[in-house]
Amino acid sequence: MGKTVFMFPGQGAQYIGMAKDFYDAMPECREVFEEASEASGLDIAALCFEENDKINITEYTQICMLTAEAAILRALQVKGYKADVTAGLSLGEYGALIACGALSRKDAFALVRIFSRVFQDMYRGNCRRSIHRLRLV
Repeated sequence: MGKTVFMFPGQGAQYIGMAKDFYDAMPECREVFEEASEASGLDIAALCFEENDKINITEYTQICMLTAEAAILRALQVKGYKADVTAGLSLGEYGALIACGALSRKDAFALVRIFSRVFQDMYRGNCRRSIHRLRLV
């Protein structure tokens, strides 16, 4: 019998409307979006589903991607699917860590929100602010 692998993409796979069909169809997926919004202080559903320019800005992209991944994972879990192996590319590693139980969704959302802001600060050349954010972790 074969093994089931859950693979999670990294930044760059984002698009407006990602995971919307899951959000609309399953209350468990809406709960994931609400949990991410609470952890990040952002309206993740609006960022993922409404036309905006933020979806391609790292500090928003990463939390949105992780939320979509976690919502789809939750749908699979509700339907009884289990992974034998999890893997993630770059940002997708957080989805894989959630899937294998090594990291809670709440903690993953909080970490990704912090680190995505650090990466965005560094991209903008504000290394001092990035270092301050890391001290808060």
